[in-house]
Amino acid sequence: MASTQEFRRRIKSVNNTKQITKAMEMISSIKMQKSVRAAQTARTYIQNAWNMLARLAHTSLPEDHPLIKQRPVKKMAIILVTSDRGLCGSYNSEVLKKFLQFEKDLCACNDETCKAYQGGCDIIALGKKGADFSKRYNVGRLIAEFPAFESNIDIENVIPISKLSVGEYLAGNYDRVVIIYSHFASSLKQIPVAKQLLPIIREHVDKPEIWEDQAENNSDFIIEPSAEEVMDGILKQVLRTQIYGSILEANASEHSARMIAMKNATDNAEDLVDELKLLYNSVRQDGITREIAEISGAADAMK
Repeated sequence: MASTQEFRRRIKSVNNTKQITKAMEMISSIKMQKSVRAAQTARTYIQNAWNMLARLAHTSLPEDHPLIKQRPVKKMAIILVTSDRGLCGSYNSEVLKKFLQFEKDLCACNDETCKAYQGGCDIIALGKKGADFSKRYNVGRLIAEFPAFESNIDIENVIPISKLSVGEYLAGNYDRVVIIYSHFASSLKQIPVAKQLLPIIREHVDKPEIWEDQAENNSDFIIEPSAEEVMDGILKQVLRTQIYGSILEANASEHSARMIAMKNATDNAEDLVDELKLLYNSVRQDGITREIAEISGAADAMK
């Protein structure tokens, strides 16, 4: 069995690790509170803007408009939102599993718009973990890589991503654009979500448990100068807010997952220290008993 000195070294090492994980837990808690406030503040506006755009597209634009027309999905782009760093539990793995399941379901889909799908997809990675996953396992074709936004997220940061996805879709290089990210439900629950951005549809790919149902409104709109011009003008901004909202949700989920992971690590370190202290005391007591026995034996031998 290890000596008392080795147990003291191990206890000191675990205590040092516990201090680090406790500090990381507190930092993640502060970042989570800030990111959750940002996500909740933007959530209502972003969802209502999307609903308004969807109703406008389906009621005031011709069915063959390139932004709403459903066409056979031969090629697809996926915006994959992950983190740059680890130590956040199963946050990244859950998002990546959602991505793999989404592509698997698309390959098995019998819908007319999916029968032409040739398998594989182009990935726009937002976060180092998603990019590394694509490179390592040769999943999809990585066409662009952006660093994850961990703090001070501004809507202007998503302009390059928005321009790339919308521009390629309008050019006919993609038949569908989907964003996969982690939706923040609570500090203990994050839901991996696949949400279709283009073509514009009424429902999200994963609608039921994410957003509350909105009242249906099929009223006609009077639009000047024309529906096409108005749509082309507001599309980029609305889709930009969709990507921006998804990043805010993912950011809140990441900090929440990291806070919980560091809390679990701190609790495990405390349990390990308690176990080491018990073993340390047991070894120490055995040593004391052995020394007393040796002294008693020596005294008896001198009589």
